[in-house]
Amino acid sequence: MSEDGIDYGGIVTAVIAAAAVVTIVRCLFAAMVAIARCLYAAMIAIARSLYGNTKRQQESFDEHEETEDDEESEEADNGKWKKPESGWVKLNVDGSRIHEEPASAGCGGVIRDEWGTWCVGFDQKLDPNICRQAHYTELQAILTGLKVAREDMINVEKLVVESDSEPAVNMVKSRLGYKYHRPEYKVVQDINRLLKDPKWLARLDYVPRKANRVANYLAKRVCKPSSPHDHHHFSKYPCPPDYDCEKIFLEDNN
Repeated sequence: MSEDGIDYGGIVTAVIAAAAVVTIVRCLFAAMVAIARCLYAAMIAIARSLYGNTKRQQESFDEHEETEDDEESEEADNGKWKKPESGWVKLNVDGSRIHEEPASAGCGGVIRDEWGTWCVGFDQKLDPNICRQAHYTELQAILTGLKVAREDMINVEKLVVESDSEPAVNMVKSRLGYKYHRPEYKVVQDINRLLKDPKWLARLDYVPRKANRVANYLAKRVCKPSSPHDHHHFSKYPCPPDYDCEKIFLEDNN
């Protein structure tokens, strides 16, 4: 302490301490800013990645729809329907739609056991105002088929579901490419819920169209303009419903 009673040493110490506190605060603030910038950059990267996945999958849907609309296009894969593995039951499903007025949409499917025996088939008329896109019709076919399997095949323990719509299958498996406010959101959620039902072991696979001919026939049959069925039609068949369907069914088993 000086002769005039002022503690200059204490003042210097206090100033140094204050400067140290200011320096620490500045360092902490700079660190927080750096962390915030890193988090912001990470969020932007994630958002761009999700947007890119969604955009690519939507492009895949559009490309698939153009391919389906071209009735003259040839099927690249020459595969045919195969019986399921021992102990498994196979569900084949397909969706179809007609754009020309009057517009029409429908889905169909068939369940067969490991010997290729027809267990149950179905077809359903769909609202064309809702099923404007191919992938939604295909998703509805998968969901309807799973419901039929759950109701009519109560003792089934192993189920494989086959669809010739690769975009729809990928949509269910990846859960990307759709938003909560889109109509397919709930359908995808319901499909995954049924696939994960603990009462059975179920999986969803993509197959070429030639391996899905019975389901394809039933779907096209129900949405033909000459079909008398209304938008609420739903039927189950304990055997092939007509000669043409039976012919395809027998060819699959040969």
